[in-house]
Amino acid sequence: MTKAVYYKLWASTANWTQRSNYGWYQVWSRFAPWTFYVAAPTAAWYSFGWWSDEWKKILTLGIYEPPSIHWDYCMTGLRSDFVKYHAQYPGIPYK
Repeated sequence: MTKAVYYKLWASTANWTQRSNYGWYQVWSRFAPWTFYVAAPTAAWYSFGWWSDEWKKILTLGIYEPPSIHWDYCMTGLRSDFVKYHAQYPGIPYK
């Protein structure tokens, strides 16, 4: 092969890592909006049950209320203070 062919091959592989990194940067910069608009709400949807009642109230802009269950048999030490005292229908109605 002539020197011109070898030069063309070497030129196409020069700075390969730099071009590769730039290519992946382009891919991830286009993918980033999907992460914000799709992946974040999906993660919130699947993890909602793990949040405390206070965070559920804050992150749903005040819409969330804990399930209304009769306070006589449901208020154990495992329920949060929000459910016991601060909900719309608190578990312990008399403070």
